[in-house]
Amino acid sequence: MSDAPHAQRQVMASFATHEAADSAIQYLTAEAIPRDQISIRTSDTGLQPVQAPGETDGVVQEDEQRNLRTMGTSIASAGAAMAAAGVVVATGGAALPAVAAAAAAGLGAGAVTQGVSNAATPDVVPDSEKAVAVLTVNVANADQAERAKGVLRKVSAIKVWEE
Repeated sequence: MSDAPHAQRQVMASFATHEAADSAIQYLTAEAIPRDQISIRTSDTGLQPVQAPGETDGVVQEDEQRNLRTMGTSIASAGAAMAAAGVVVATGGAALPAVAAAAAAGLGAGAVTQGVSNAATPDVVPDSEKAVAVLTVNVANADQAERAKGVLRKVSAIKVWEE
């Protein structure tokens, strides 16, 4: 067996209120997780909330918005194309000119829909998703990590992760 030290595992959770974080501490200690293994960091309400690594304050980035819009319009286009193909096949080809005219009109409607979607996508994070406290549990083993994650998921944590 190796005597090499292993990295300390941490289970972390973000909370929207100080009260929710305090409640989580009580539940964790009830699950036989010692209080000295639990730490809490809070942010001043005037500062940015503490976030999980790699998180972007809960705001969807511009490239992600573009990807979501593209995916949505692609799915809608594919559905419409399949429906149109079904109509053409069902009518034996007689509906082809009408379907082609509708497809051409749909290209203009798609551009309008994209503009409306851009205007209707605010970069506002709801208060319920803003973290004001982050709990860190220094877990001793995998069992304790799973118990901590289970408790934190059951209480009102915004997000639970492990480092």
